Amino acid sequence: MPGWPFWAATSDERIELAFDLVRLQAGERLLDIGCGDGRVLLRAAALRGAQVTGIELDAELAASARALLAEHGVEATILEADFTTAPIEDEPPDVVFAYLSPSTLQRLRPRLAALPNTTRIVTTGYAIPGWQPQVAGGRCYVYLLPPLVEEPTTSPGWVSAGVLVAIHPDAPSLVAVKLRPRHAGPIEVSVEGEELAGAMTVRTGADEGTGDEVVVDLRFEPLPAGTVIRGALTTNDADEPPFQVFVVVDEGDPGMWGLSPSLCDRVGAAVAEGHSGLADLLDEARRAEPD
Repeated sequence: MPGWPFWAATSDERIELAFDLVRLQAGERLLDIGCGDGRVLLRAAALRGAQVTGIELDAELAASARALLAEHGVEATILEADFTTAPIEDEPPDVVFAYLSPSTLQRLRPRLAALPNTTRIVTTGYAIPGWQPQVAGGRCYVYLLPPLVEEPTTSPGWVSAGVLVAIHPDAPSLVAVKLRPRHAGPIEVSVEGEELAGAMTVRTGADEGTGDEVVVDLRFEPLPAGTVIRGALTTNDADEPPFQVFVVVDEGDPGMWGLSPSLCDRVGAAVAEGHSGLADLLDEARRAEPD
């Protein structure tokens, strides 16, 4: 399966925090998987003295990365390739940096686990599903090899009955939910509901069920403020009930909240009644979040 072409910039502050947590040293080889416009590579080389290589699927972003590094006189290798198959074992890096979606990180686990035990891995934004980080802070996660593998903590099935998602208007968004397949075999997740199918694409972190939790990325296209969508996710397992998805687009804080069956009914009733009832539920959910 090709890479998941979803890119967003990492803040300079988070890049520097990631470098600090992974203890990037001068002269070390850093590989940025999904290097985007090259800003991480530039900071690693110019400010930390690292030798840098990037892998980027998008041709325009790869060209931007090359131009940025050349402009600052930084020697770097930019591979325009799918990072699920790009050669990374020939010259193993000392540090791997990745700002990737949860499903992509889950799919990369076997390749990352096969790197030498001297390699350190740092991800930003999202943790590697199923692995326990040795160091974490500020949405940065550091992993040493061999990885600490987490045991599944959920019962078979979706992690909840449904989810309420709040996203900002006019910008692409990404959230992830979890599924623990009830049976071994192929995993197929489909979107139920024409409106939701037109606004959202799904990608699973595995093609086959093995008893582990599987993350499912939900990628939303830009939507106007005030949009409210209801739909569901279904699987190819006849024993698995639909997973309810409620999407609200507004200017408030983005977030996602797992729903019990009774809360799915409550949110569904609020959607049917109109936006005012749903706005009250969103305010309630946001107030319940810890600071």
